Formats: sequence, structure tokens, C-alpha cells
Amino acid sequence: MLFTSKRNSQFMDKVSVRVGNARITSTICVRNLGAMFDSNTTMTQQITSICRSGYAQLRSIGRIRRYLSNDTTKSFVYGLVMSRLDYCNALIHGLPDTMISKLQRVQNTAARIVTRTARHNHITPVLKKLHWLPVKYRAQFKLLVHTHKALHDRSPVYLRDMLHMYTPGRTLRSQNTQLLVVPKMRTTTYGNRCFSYAAPSLWNGLPADIRESKTTETFKKRLKTHYFLVHYSH
Repeated sequence: MLFTSKRNSQFMDKVSVRVGNARITSTICVRNLGAMFDSNTTMTQQITSICRSGYAQLRSIGRIRRYLSNDTTKSFVYGLVMSRLDYCNALIHGLPDTMISKLQRVQNTAARIVTRTARHNHITPVLKKLHWLPVKYRAQFKLLVHTHKALHDRSPVYLRDMLHMYTPGRTLRSQNTQLLVVPKMRTTTYGNRCFSYAAPSLWNGLPADIRESKTTETFKKRLKTHYFLVHYSH
């Protein structure tokens, strides 16, 4: 596969590799560790796959919903639907809202089935009652958890090497606030989505008490509470 911008995608059919007498042509989509990567890194195939499988599972659960208790239904939804939304969800950070909204509709449908909420009722109070973060914040949550682990040497070295602590040139109050350096990127569409840029940008936007959490469990609790208040307090 050759990863390139949409502007250069017309050259994809000209790329090939010859091994012996066989000519191997490039493809526009591959699966890696269960995630679908397309040549333009739009994650379109990945989102389509998640939505298709998510709705299929929700239809099956919906058919037997009247025979299930609330706790059993929630267990089915967590195991068969929410797990799919959360798997590799850090990859969707920075995508357009039109793409994120497709996954959000899957989560909304799951919430309605769990709580038996009618389609015409507003979904925000339902998600708040279930204590579910929206898809956008779940992706940011995953990305920031990876960041916290990397800073505390609990993740692969290559992730830690992408992060650099901010060190001011002179003594400032910000030198002990656990801030990271945000690198400059040449492109917004692709560069701003990479871990080396997205992680420091999100990290620096957190309150100091969250950034200074010593353990991952404490960090997760504080971060979820923070995002919950940010989204549902207004």
C-alpha cells in the first residue's frame, strides 16, 4: 500500500512490485491488527466496518430485548457494540465531524436499546444517565491514557520518544506543570492527527491536577470526570 493524499491518488494504479514473474499491484485498503487502513488515511473503511457490525449486533439484541433485564442488555451492548467502538478508537481522533457522527449514531442507538428510550426523545440525557462519554471524547480519552502511560514508562519506547517535556529557557511557573512540546506540522489534515502532535495538544489542555496524576487508574478517573463535566455540564 502507498499512503498518499487524495490529490495524488490517481497515481496509485501505476505503483506495483515485481517478484520473480509475478506483478503485485498496490491496494487501497488493508487490515492491520483488526483496523482497516485506507490509502488516504480517511479511516472510511474502518468506520463503515464498525457501523455495519455494530448495527447488526444491535438488531439482534433489539429482537430479544423484551426478554432481557437491563443489566443483561447492558452487558451484551458493552461486549458486542461498545467494545467495537472503543477498539483502536484513538485512530479516529481529528477526523471530520461527519465521520465521527456515524459512530455516534451507533452509540445513540445502543443507549436507546439499553434504556428503552423512544427514537424521538433527546439522547443527551440518556447518555448522561448511563455515564457514557460520546465517541469523540472516548477517542481523546484513549489517546490521553496512552500519553500518560508513555510519560510514566508504561508503554512502548517508540511512543515515549515522540513526546518531549516542555522546558522554558528561563525560570517560569510553567516549568513544573508537566506540559509537553507541541511540534509544528506541515499539514492540518494528516499532521495534526499524528500521535506526536495530537497527544501533546490534548495533554496541555488538561487541568494541572489531571496531568500530575501519579497512577494510571487515578488519571483515568480524573480524566473521565473532567470530560463528563465538560460535555454534560452545559
